[in-house]
Amino acid sequence: MKAIIVDDESIERKALRKIIESRFPELEIAAEAANGKMAVELAEKHQPELMTVDIKMPGMNGIEAIRKIHKKLPQTQFIMVTAYESFDYAKEAMKLGVREYLLKPSTQDETTAAIHRVCRSISEEKERELLFSESTSVVLENILLKILQHELQDEPSQMLQRLYPRMVNAYITVMEGEGDLPADHIKGRLNELSSSPFIAVPHGNQLVVLFISEKHDPSDDALLLAKRLLSASFEKWRIGIGAPYPQVNKVRRSYEEALYTVMHLKRQDSLRYALFSDADPAREIPFGDIISAIFHNQPFEASAMLGMIINQERTADLYIELKEQLIHESIDTAHLQFPQTTQAWEELIHGLCQMIQDVRRAKDPVALARKYIDEHSHEPLSLEQIAEMVGLSPTYFTKLFKEETNVTFIEFLTDVRLNKAVTLLNKNQYSLKEICFMVGYKDPNYFSRVFKKQFLLSPKQYIREKALSQYRKGWAAP
Repeated sequence: MKAIIVDDESIERKALRKIIESRFPELEIAAEAANGKMAVELAEKHQPELMTVDIKMPGMNGIEAIRKIHKKLPQTQFIMVTAYESFDYAKEAMKLGVREYLLKPSTQDETTAAIHRVCRSISEEKERELLFSESTSVVLENILLKILQHELQDEPSQMLQRLYPRMVNAYITVMEGEGDLPADHIKGRLNELSSSPFIAVPHGNQLVVLFISEKHDPSDDALLLAKRLLSASFEKWRIGIGAPYPQVNKVRRSYEEALYTVMHLKRQDSLRYALFSDADPAREIPFGDIISAIFHNQPFEASAMLGMIINQERTADLYIELKEQLIHESIDTAHLQFPQTTQAWEELIHGLCQMIQDVRRAKDPVALARKYIDEHSHEPLSLEQIAEMVGLSPTYFTKLFKEETNVTFIEFLTDVRLNKAVTLLNKNQYSLKEICFMVGYKDPNYFSRVFKKQFLLSPKQYIREKALSQYRKGWAAP
């Protein structure tokens, strides 16, 4: 391990060299520098792991030297040496990532303790770099998957803590968008924008990210990162941020909170990112929400709501309502038993999602699709989503749907939305913008174009024609 001593006083350099050589045999003093300019040149030449730097020196001072060296050698760690009157400089240096500072004059024991702490930090960093490899990346992703599946054991947990020795908290963020999941692209942006280490894995139609934080309250960092991600071409995504937990084996709860927050954002349809604490966590989740998620084959969403319900000790009532709904849908419940643990609930939810899909495959998939489209036409819908819901491939579903309805999926969805728009226009209670959003369109101009193509009148013209027709009827009445 290489070190460089930087001080404009030769007696100080000699004293420090003596301490290092006598007490730290693992440290090789590669050079000494009497000023900042020389320190920068020697650092580039020897690339030391450790540098002791005096702040006040003629010409380029210690702060400027560290700034230049840190830019080229970010792995180098520094110990600042300063007199009391220049302590403000030391505080500025700490912002540059300086690990330790020593006040002149310092005792041999104080100097030894500071060097020992920095050497230990360097060793931990090297061990971490050694542990990180391509295979380690796979292991880390498996650790996150085990967290999501309630399967995290002691050994993976200990490995995580070994890789991140300064970890204070861990928390999970869930990202959900529209359309395909560009996981690699998002990971690339996270590498550029995140100040914390992270593990990211696709999970269903979402990207789940575990962040390792050295702060007791990382919420400001999490919100800033979410804002930057949305500004960096992910503006249509929603980002839910779970609470931080110091114990790795409790981070699963952060995932449930993040997923719940995403669902909260979808209901609000205004904000695009939020902390769990801002998502009305005290609200009692209606059993209908989790039952609906199960019947629509959304096991991850159902699991997130399940965590909230377990915390509110409402599982017995949920089980009763769930069983009643299954009976109502003519699904056999004879084999069901009340789950006694969280893991048993998870298995029940995933099992029911699969069973319901199997039952539906035996029924008319087009009828199911038409019913679902009619009930959810105000939501973003895709052919792939509906095909998956009825248990068919998109290609086969497209063919079957056209054969039975004589229209395409898009044509049917458009008809449903526009017919609902006409009903709302006739009520004369809402603005055109409100109706646009109520029937599932996000762009009022696009809504107007689709409406005119269908009815040969724009929504405004339709309203005027309707008003004129009513006026004529009234005028013609005796």
